[in-house]
Amino acid sequence: MPLAACGAMLGSGKPDNLFRFGVPEREDAQAGTANAAPVTLSLARIRFAPEIEGDRILTARGDSVLYIKDARWAAPAPDLFSQALARQFATQAPHVRLRTLREGSADALVLRLDVDRFEARYGRDVQTDTPPVILVSAIAELLDPMTRQIIERRRFSAEEAATLNAKAAIVAAFDKAVGRVSIEIVGWSVGTAQTRPPVAAGRSQ
Repeated sequence: MPLAACGAMLGSGKPDNLFRFGVPEREDAQAGTANAAPVTLSLARIRFAPEIEGDRILTARGDSVLYIKDARWAAPAPDLFSQALARQFATQAPHVRLRTLREGSADALVLRLDVDRFEARYGRDVQTDTPPVILVSAIAELLDPMTRQIIERRRFSAEEAATLNAKAAIVAAFDKAVGRVSIEIVGWSVGTAQTRPPVAAGRSQ
């Protein structure tokens, strides 16, 4: 698996292979309950840690952090993650109206995500060709729309072993890990929003 440090990749002169995650091969039937009460959530801009917020694919071995050579995400990772999460909401909870902060209503809970792990982790033994394990971890918070105080907070994590030490297999493992995390985030945030009393009318004035 060719790896390169951050600076070494920039001058390779070869076009990078571009990859995506969170895009289903086919659109499955919606799994949400058609008769569920409508819910609106305002999704804040998803924040990634600085080393993973761009379009490079991060790997780690022990204390060393490298990027996969000649491979990038087709868009910045936060954008692809936002799209993957929106697809999960559309599939798992079609009664939920997911809005940006600008579009959200005054009584809609705010969903904020901080992704701090988004990497392919190798074992410490550099002599082996063992495929990496993909780590995706995020802290999700639901905020009061008026005070921006945290109502609920939870960490969601997933590990997914790549089947091969190859770019396509590593990207496929990223896709599975993102899918697992986003499904859990959808279930938790929708369940919390449905059980929380609505914001009092006087508070929105």
